[in-house]
Amino acid sequence: MADDGLLVNFAIDDAPFQSKAAWKGGSWKERLTAKKSADFNRSKFARKREGPASGGNNIELGERPVKKQRTDVANNDDNSTYVPSARPSTLQPRSNGPSQRPQGSGKPLQIVSSLFSFNPTSQTINNDTQQDDEIAAQPTNAPLDPALETFTSLGLSTTLARHLLEKLEIKAPTAIQKAAITQLAKEDTDAFLQAETGSGKTLAYLLPIVQRLMALGGEDKVQRDSGLFAIVLAPTRELSKQISTVLESLLRCAHWIVSGTVIGGEKKKSEKARLRKGLNILIATPGRLADHLEHTEVLDVSNVRWLVLDEGDRLMELGFEADIEKILAKLNAGAERRAHRPTVAGLPGKRNTILCSATMKTNVQKLGEISLKDAVHIQGEGESDESGKEKVDRAFSAPAQLKQSYAVIPAKLRLVSLTAALKRAFARKGSVMKAIVFISCADSVDFHFEVFAKSSTSATSNSTETSKPPTPTTTTISTDRTHAPSPLLSAKDNPIQIFRLHGSLPQALRTSTLAAYSKCTTPAILLATDVASRGLDLPNVDLVLEYDPPFSSEEHLHRIGRTARAGAPGRAMIFLQPGPEEGYVSVLKAGRHDTGAGVVRHDSRDVLKKGFGSVGLGSGNDWEERATEWQLDMERWVIETPALLEMARRAFQSTVRAYATHVAKERGIFDMQSLHLGHLAKAFALRDKPGSMKVPGLRPSANSGKEKRTGASRAAGSKKGGDIGGAADDAGGVVDVDESRRIMRAKAKMQSAGASEFNLG
Repeated sequence: MADDGLLVNFAIDDAPFQSKAAWKGGSWKERLTAKKSADFNRSKFARKREGPASGGNNIELGERPVKKQRTDVANNDDNSTYVPSARPSTLQPRSNGPSQRPQGSGKPLQIVSSLFSFNPTSQTINNDTQQDDEIAAQPTNAPLDPALETFTSLGLSTTLARHLLEKLEIKAPTAIQKAAITQLAKEDTDAFLQAETGSGKTLAYLLPIVQRLMALGGEDKVQRDSGLFAIVLAPTRELSKQISTVLESLLRCAHWIVSGTVIGGEKKKSEKARLRKGLNILIATPGRLADHLEHTEVLDVSNVRWLVLDEGDRLMELGFEADIEKILAKLNAGAERRAHRPTVAGLPGKRNTILCSATMKTNVQKLGEISLKDAVHIQGEGESDESGKEKVDRAFSAPAQLKQSYAVIPAKLRLVSLTAALKRAFARKGSVMKAIVFISCADSVDFHFEVFAKSSTSATSNSTETSKPPTPTTTTISTDRTHAPSPLLSAKDNPIQIFRLHGSLPQALRTSTLAAYSKCTTPAILLATDVASRGLDLPNVDLVLEYDPPFSSEEHLHRIGRTARAGAPGRAMIFLQPGPEEGYVSVLKAGRHDTGAGVVRHDSRDVLKKGFGSVGLGSGNDWEERATEWQLDMERWVIETPALLEMARRAFQSTVRAYATHVAKERGIFDMQSLHLGHLAKAFALRDKPGSMKVPGLRPSANSGKEKRTGASRAAGSKKGGDIGGAADDAGGVVDVDESRRIMRAKAKMQSAGASEFNLG
């Protein structure tokens, strides 16, 4: 064929030929699949042409990249391809946040949010700037002057007064002891006993009972088979044990008077054997005593002449009203049988009931109506006013010598600030002997115990430098131990022991833990729920730190009452978040004799600088770097330890649930709508909040309606009433706040025989 002389110039690009015609033939699914395949091949070809100079991964043609869900961990698998977030802004390092790149890999930087960015600012003016050392006040719960008042002058026998002085080293009574012994040791009357924490209220009602029994004439008149003369009811097992310990120490001078306890947590068979042998004074929790009165025939209460209701407000809060009514009915029936017997000389002709409570709230008044008749009101000197109700409310206050402070800590800084505060408190040997850290729920106690009980990676040369968190190689979590050394908080010359206590522990373990903490001769920290807030007299407690705010103002005063007891000095600090929580400062000030003039304010900068700062270094902000590095190390350790990661998630969820259970009058201060869950997750070394958070009052997330329920959550949701503290109800529906509180109280009473905290998780 001859050449026609035409020259056709086709400009061919490097890219493969692309047809603009629409895909035809086959079903619509096949056409769509073919189109996506062609688009994918074109994108691979384009990446190959760009090469490594573009900053992307060099993927060979025909290879399909292995997608990996993005996490914030620092050591991703080097054999997998890292797929960054769809948001382009997260690929650039922030100026105010640290960035991490896995060692030995060419993967993009992974951004971890800074502890010191996007934190809310304080809404209050810092007017409480005085230093702790400037606060000085005369003790309000100290014993009276021995030169003016002695137990003998109050009417106690010489034998009992000498025993108090020589064996128990109690030289003089307190104001409430003077008032109570004077009234109850001589007269037969019901009484309402009111005093502030740490003022010796237990001895105030035990001494008159022991004095009256000793006056009957010794072991010839009173023996263990003489019958039961006195019953003391307490809301918690720990308080019952402590009352029993105090009573046993008193009875060493009257060995013929026998005391015992029935508190639950033990085998009923052993308790029945104890009752069968005979007791003269019985200390009990209401639930277990009501059970024995119903099913133990050997328990005879016809001779009972004294009934003491200790911590009456807590007895009612925990729902013991029905049990107390059953006990009162049995005692009244026994009194009718006793009316036909000869009266024992020296014993009261009728039963005397003593109600002990720090407040005169509505529930306490109701308890008084069903248990007291023509009762006298007993208070210590200097605690009363001219008018009735105002007098009662003012008596329930913090001891004047207690040094109180609050720290405004953003949610993201809570964990590092707690570490810094404890390190600072125990920095000087002998400065603090023992401390109690109150936490809202059992899961959070367990998590923080594991954090502080783990071994440190290295010892620091500077005593003010905070040790690093444990290495990720430690993967085992022990759930049996309740105390251990804390290298993380210890200094070289000042070893620290860490303890944990909550109502979910077996009773024997709770008892042994309290005993070990009380007898510990080295500095020690007790992480506890409110099960340790009521009535416990733990020796040498110098500091109380409320890491989680209490559920009510009354509970706050009971918590801080574990220190500054019987005239001794003490310190208390509470963590509050910026925003509505700062309104709680007015509650703190209202509970003081000095109307809040002695409440000191700290911010997160003060706490962290004292705990993480270095002496002699030039940089003024090196504490920020140290705190950030500590937090990042802790997050890496948690996320690489599956058991600890699960523990952190449960602690976070339980804490949020507990936050929704504050009393109604304080829910404006502790507002669920203002709680930043993402920031709060950092306080549990989590880099994002766990999903499926269904909490009363919590703002629902955008995709909350699309979440699927797992088999475990469906099983939990199918249970009527549900287990509020269970981990499987995370995907359950939103429930009413009051109903949640009711179920939590019932669960605490059922599992712990009156443990005074919500056992969440």
